[in-house]
Formats: sequence, C-alpha cells, structure tokens
Amino acid sequence: MIDTWITDLTHFFDDAGDLVSEPAQAKALAEYFATIVFMASYPDHEYPPEYIVKCRRRPNRNPCLGEIVGIINPETDDIMWMCQKCNDKGIISNWRGSMWDLSDSEQLVH
Repeated sequence: MIDTWITDLTHFFDDAGDLVSEPAQAKALAEYFATIVFMASYPDHEYPPEYIVKCRRRPNRNPCLGEIVGIINPETDDIMWMCQKCNDKGIISNWRGSMWDLSDSEQLVH
C-alpha cells in the first residue's frame, strides 16, 4: 500500500492512556487520528455534521478541501479511511476500547 498511513493508535498514548501532548506535531497527528476513530466508529452510518473530519493534507502547499470517510473492516477490525478528494488514506489499528471508540455507544443513535 503505497502512500498509506499505517497507524497503531496506542503509539500515540502517554503513560496515563491519554493522547501525547508533545511534541506539538505528534499531538496534532494523534488528535487527527483520534477524530477519525471517533467518526468511523459512530454507531450509525449517518453521523452528525460535527463528526465530519476535514483532510489535513496540503497538496502543492494548498489545503485539501476534502472530507475523510472511514469504515471498520469486519475482517481485521481496523479502521480504513480515505480523503475522497486527494486520496490520502490510512489504516488505524488498536482503537477498540479507547476513549474515542463510539462503536458501543447506542445512546448516540437517534
């Protein structure tokens, strides 16, 4: 998989199990992946607008205006995500049970 982010979410946790707070670049990347987990694990395919994740890439130094889509792969339990505009993509593993895992949050679905 060329140009694919392969991410183990636990690599972005500190000793207390929270997202790393420094260096700043690692914190920003950790927050980005956590929001993707939040969005992709929402228990309904129709998630609210506040769960939309904007792409962070800057092709040719211009911000990508795309949105991230993500699904849970039923075979591997990994989150597979992609920007529909620039094709930035990745796989996030070890996200289950994290504070960003909404997959068991039935009360969120209306």
